[in-house]
Amino acid sequence: MKKLSVLAISVLLVSGWASSNASAEANEASDRVIISFKEDIDYDLLKEMGAEIHEEFDAISAVSVTLPNEQLVQTASKDSSIEYIEENSIVTAAAQTTTWGYRTIKANTATSLGYTGKGVKIAIIDSGINSKHPDLKVAGGVSKVENSSAFTDGNGHGTHVAGVIGAQNNSIGTVGVAPDSLIYSVKVLSANGVGTLEGVVAGIQWAINQKVDIINMSLTTINDDKALRDITQKAYEAGIVVIAASGNEREKGLYNDVLYPARFSSVIAVGSVSKLNKLSYFSNYGASQELVAPGEGILSSFTDSKTPSNEDYAISEGTSVASPFVAGTFAQYMEAYPHLSNIQLRETVKRAAVDLGVKGRDNTYGNGLVQSLQTKAALFPDLKNDVWYTLPIQQNFDRGIITGLPDGTYRPDATITRAEAITMIGRALKLNKANTNYHFSDVPKDSFAAGYINSAYELGYITGVNAREFRPNDPIKRGDMAMIMQSAFKLAGTQQADFTDVPKAMYYYDAIQAAYATKVVKGYADNTFRPKNPITRAESAEVINNAFK
Repeated sequence: MKKLSVLAISVLLVSGWASSNASAEANEASDRVIISFKEDIDYDLLKEMGAEIHEEFDAISAVSVTLPNEQLVQTASKDSSIEYIEENSIVTAAAQTTTWGYRTIKANTATSLGYTGKGVKIAIIDSGINSKHPDLKVAGGVSKVENSSAFTDGNGHGTHVAGVIGAQNNSIGTVGVAPDSLIYSVKVLSANGVGTLEGVVAGIQWAINQKVDIINMSLTTINDDKALRDITQKAYEAGIVVIAASGNEREKGLYNDVLYPARFSSVIAVGSVSKLNKLSYFSNYGASQELVAPGEGILSSFTDSKTPSNEDYAISEGTSVASPFVAGTFAQYMEAYPHLSNIQLRETVKRAAVDLGVKGRDNTYGNGLVQSLQTKAALFPDLKNDVWYTLPIQQNFDRGIITGLPDGTYRPDATITRAEAITMIGRALKLNKANTNYHFSDVPKDSFAAGYINSAYELGYITGVNAREFRPNDPIKRGDMAMIMQSAFKLAGTQQADFTDVPKAMYYYDAIQAAYATKVVKGYADNTFRPKNPITRAESAEVINNAFK
């Protein structure tokens, strides 16, 4: 059976760790004792006991030492020159810390704006998660490892990944990029850090069934397995953002692209960078690289069976660490823009990345270093809050009249086409979008606007530029928009506007006057209407919104 190796978060591949384990440090420190003397430090006595001196505290006549055996501690405590002997107890930081990676992607700014991934469901397909760790909250999970029903973590890899995403914003340890997200443990890797194709496919299927929002896979395989390709595509089609580590084999020079599943087009491939924003010495790269994130020397939660508590942390590196930084960032954006599709969010996050390397997208850094939200979100990422178009666009969106563009933007200053304008009006008036009585040869039958154009023509709201052409892709002019609005919304009124550039002889004169009288349109400060100018997407939203008042 084919195996999937863990994409190591260490310089040692598969299951090795290059880590500074806090629990190991604690064990070493616990062998020491502090001896306090009633007067001066008695160095002769210490030498006689065979004590190894680590620190001297002259201010209190004390030393930190290691004694050859525990029995000497009891003997020394009875010596008349010694005030007391204390164990070298463990102390912890009074407050949590943030990693350099957390700060580099500016997750702290997103947190200050209130974006912490609230309500976003993230499936971590990995070695499980230590659900007893005090810095983590696990919403649920499943094990797809044979002969292992529990989704707890016997390796530490999945727990480390989980901490980068969801370590709680409390007084201990670290804080994750999306601490308020809902973390699900999908165990597909054993304690040795290996799993099967069957297990990973089953894990993704479980995540699809649970309707998660994001899948993170900090694992790799060299095989282009069709089952894995198909299941990740199904997850993507289900609206899930799928993210995977690019791989750690750069030094070996074996591959000219990232490994699978990151290489699939349905998956966002994440490479690793150092503190200097340089591609990590181990990070794979290639044409499929989409984003990079911090992946060296990252402190996060861990699990260590050798320690008596669950308060374990480790410092590790690898594209396995970089991938969850991207997953957590997507959770922030998903919270800020819940109406955007996974495809729109993917484009949004790519646009926000910091360009590294050669200008523009490249095969080394992809679209660049992932960045958290830096401003309070408007309805769409390229809109502003509290400007003249904010309310009209929002209200039209709430009515289902407008949607964003495929890349997640709205582009308020871009011109709107004749097809787009009729689509908006068709949605506003609930025209038959399935009308197949085609009237114009230049309106493709599979066009998003075809049904609305057919219906609007039959109702007399629009005409073509000639008997056979509608020219759906041409920008619509302000005067023509007024004419369509007059017909579609039955606008009438007696108030006249003396626009200097709207002579009575022009075909759009009556329509502009009616739209002005009903406050559907307005002119400019210089008393012009500019009827021949293309109308912008923001202006069209305002015009249609005014028709509902």
